[in-house]
Amino acid sequence: MAFNLSLDRRGFLKALAATAGAGALPALARATDDGAGGQWQNWSGNQSARPRNLAYPATEDALRQLLAATTGTVRAFGGSHSFSGVVPTDDTLVSLEAMAGLRGRDGDVLHFGAGTRIAQAGDQAWAEGHGLINEPDINLQSLAGAIATSTHGTGLGLPSLSAQVAGLTLLDMAGRRHRLTAADGERFDAARCSVGALGLVTEVSLRTVPAYRLEEYTWTLPLDEAMDFVEREKDNFRNIEFFAFPLGGTAIIKTMTPTERQDDNLAQDDSNDLLEMVCELAMRAGWLTATLQKLVTFFVEENRRWGPAHKIYANRRTVRFNEMEYTVPAERGIECLRKVCDTLREQDLNVFFPIEFRYVAADDSLLSMFSGRAGASLSVHQYYKQDHRPVFAAVEPLLRACQGRPHWGKLHSLGARELRALYPRFDDFQAIRRELDPRGRLLNAHLKRLFVDGAPA
Repeated sequence: MAFNLSLDRRGFLKALAATAGAGALPALARATDDGAGGQWQNWSGNQSARPRNLAYPATEDALRQLLAATTGTVRAFGGSHSFSGVVPTDDTLVSLEAMAGLRGRDGDVLHFGAGTRIAQAGDQAWAEGHGLINEPDINLQSLAGAIATSTHGTGLGLPSLSAQVAGLTLLDMAGRRHRLTAADGERFDAARCSVGALGLVTEVSLRTVPAYRLEEYTWTLPLDEAMDFVEREKDNFRNIEFFAFPLGGTAIIKTMTPTERQDDNLAQDDSNDLLEMVCELAMRAGWLTATLQKLVTFFVEENRRWGPAHKIYANRRTVRFNEMEYTVPAERGIECLRKVCDTLREQDLNVFFPIEFRYVAADDSLLSMFSGRAGASLSVHQYYKQDHRPVFAAVEPLLRACQGRPHWGKLHSLGARELRALYPRFDDFQAIRRELDPRGRLLNAHLKRLFVDGAPA
């Protein structure tokens, strides 16, 4: 989750001081570095591991040798932006960071090393005169990790990164190399969003489009008006999303449209310090949260910026949070959001972060959240220093009641039994998983809950 704030900083701080008293403004938190030398921690700090082996292979041969020389569970990590337990293991943890960069091009298909970060892929595609079809608003993830969890941007006619995959290469646990394309049928459809349960991806080939430019427009509306606007206009913008502040009754809307303007205007306020200050204050004085939500949106200024698409998609965010995201059928998105907002207000749950609402096109992968249906994704966040469980426990039943599917990289409570009911081709995926990993070496505790019936939560 990331949202731009073109903020009247002086006016906001003056109003905040008048509301809360300058002495109540907290010191800012600082992000800690990820561990090294047998230690790993994700971005928010809610997941960690102390593996016996922490490896950084630079070639497929080195990775193959690693698999042959180790026993126990093997998991890979990329940008460490997943909040669910998809990474941790006490055995072997693998980074593909050294397998990065553009490796070749066939027409509009670009071949990248699996450890390539989305930001790097965007830059290198642009240098080739191409652009990714769509991108998420945080671009620090590796391509392998992003496609494994069907990471996505927004736009009803635009697919997730998994659906942009034209081919990929993976090593199974026996060290066999599989180069998969659409000609491989279900195995390819499984590998495009696999939660890292089929093998270790070493190369990703993405379909691209000619390089393009976008103009982003950000403004605010009362929450009910924002819901009506987005539901009415969702087909009229290439990209559209909004950030709902349920307690404050306000919203920030963001749209993106293609532009031919060449005079780049990429200026973007860095409001991370203000955002963290407000999160700290809301955590310590929950009775102020509704006022703080109103204040933030009141001082957000209408803003336009434009430039190369990959520069417009991405936002820099350092304020940490934990996240739950479910994708419901697109036609039920606003209905579901209204229920979530009503519940947060009725239960008076203290959460400052807004709910991010996005649309994504349908695809035909086996386990993407968008498999067989276009989706509306609702992302619920809680500041990392606050207990996220009360908020997530209150909204998860609502999201599930709207036929929601959980984001594989975000927090949720579902196991194999519930997931099977959500994915018509779940057992087809399971058959491919058992074929490629018969000993279950890729299953850590979290993946056992996802893919093994009866595994403990």
